[in-house]
Amino acid sequence: MHPIQDYLDFSNLCRKMVKSGSLLLCLVLPFFSAYAQKFTIGGKAGVLINWPAFADREDKKIFASRPKLGLSVAGLINFPLKEHYSFQAEGGFSRQGRIITYNAGTWKNNCTYYFADMNMMLRRSFRLHIAKNIPTNWFLNIGPNINYWISTTGSVKVDPGVTQKFTGVFNKTPEPIYDKMYLNDVNRWLFGLNLGVGFNASTLRKQKIMTELRFTWIGTYLGKKNSATMNILGFEDDLKASLNVLNLSVAYVFDKDKKESRTGKSTLKIRKK
Repeated sequence: MHPIQDYLDFSNLCRKMVKSGSLLLCLVLPFFSAYAQKFTIGGKAGVLINWPAFADREDKKIFASRPKLGLSVAGLINFPLKEHYSFQAEGGFSRQGRIITYNAGTWKNNCTYYFADMNMMLRRSFRLHIAKNIPTNWFLNIGPNINYWISTTGSVKVDPGVTQKFTGVFNKTPEPIYDKMYLNDVNRWLFGLNLGVGFNASTLRKQKIMTELRFTWIGTYLGKKNSATMNILGFEDDLKASLNVLNLSVAYVFDKDKKESRTGKSTLKIRKK
C-alpha cells in the first residue's frame, strides 16, 4: 500500500471526495463566489498525530493507546467577510489511524484509516509585524469537520514475533480468513469540530504562504464495542471510541480579484481600439 500514490491520483481522489459528500462543498462555493469579488485559493499539505478516546472507563483500563502519525492534503478557498473575518472551505484526503495495545502491552493493533475530508472554517485575522514591507497576519479558526471513512489497512500482533497484516471489509459477514478485518455497524460518516491557530505572510504579489496548527475533535464514535472482527485467537478491538487529531499544515495560496481582472481586460480592449 502506497498512500503517496493515492495523493497523486487526482481523479481517484475527486471520485472519493464526491462520494463522501464533498459535493456539498461544490454547492456552497458557487453561492459565495457569486457575491464575492475577492477570494483566495490554493492547496495545503500537513502531518498529523492521532490518538483515540474510549467512551467507557472499563475500556480505558483494558486498552492503552499510542500516538500515530498521518498525512493530509487539501484544496482550499477563502472568502473575506467584514471586519477581519473570512470564511474558508476545504476538501481533501487524509491518512489517519490509531495504535492500541492490550494484554499488558504484549499485543498490539495498528490500524490505518483513509478518509475524505471536508472542513468549513470561520477565521478572525489579526495584524502581526515581523518584517518591514512584508504584510503578515496571525489568525484563529473554528468550524465543523466532516470525514468519510474510505478504507482501512493495518496489522495485528497477538504473539511475540508474529504479526498479521490485514485489510478492512465493511458490512460483510465474517469468514474464516486471517487477513481481513470485518467492520460492521460502524460510522463511516464522522463529525467533529476544528480549532486552529496560524499565520500567513506574503511571498510575492498576491501570493501567500500559510502555516496552521489545528486540533480536531471528532465526536462521532468509529463504531461499537464488537464492530471489528478478525479470525485470530486473542484478537480484541473496541470501536466505541472517537479520534483526536493534531495537524500541522503549510498552504500556498493566491489572491484573486474579479473586479480588478475585469478592469484589466476592459483597459486592454480600449488600448487596442
